[in-house]
Amino acid sequence: MAKLEKSFQALKKGDERAFSEIYRKTHRLFYYTVYQILKDEEAAKDILQDAYLRVHKKISSYRSGSPKAWILTIARNLAINEYNRRKRVVFLEEEKIDYFSGEPRKDTPLIDLAAKNLPEDEFMILMLCVCERYKRREVAEIMKLSVSGVTWKLNRALDKLRKLAKEAEL
Repeated sequence: MAKLEKSFQALKKGDERAFSEIYRKTHRLFYYTVYQILKDEEAAKDILQDAYLRVHKKISSYRSGSPKAWILTIARNLAINEYNRRKRVVFLEEEKIDYFSGEPRKDTPLIDLAAKNLPEDEFMILMLCVCERYKRREVAEIMKLSVSGVTWKLNRALDKLRKLAKEAEL
């Protein structure tokens, strides 16, 4: 049995030291694979972290065979999902958004528009995801929603805000 397979089996049995060994043997390959998809160093690191967390969480579902292929599938799928999510993201002009860093700004028309017109849950999700840069997974935990629920409400809020901004000519 290959060393990596032995590490997988040890982790499956609860040996946490095996996880470090799995990471040490595989992280470079998977980082570059994810980086090729996203073309963003920080995003690739985030996705890789998520992938290894998922490996650790789902190790019980691993079937003997090809551990590298199993991790690679997880990492690649997460990277593709992130790539597709980024294609849908609307980039708003920075000067129109108050990032809550330092003194509150008076010229935040989009935030004011969102606060006045969006339901409270959509407004909170928008602020956490866009302004505070929380990951949707983190927002889901905070708001006690599923990640898909956060994604749906965020997209809905962004659509509403786009229409409202267009009407207000912002």
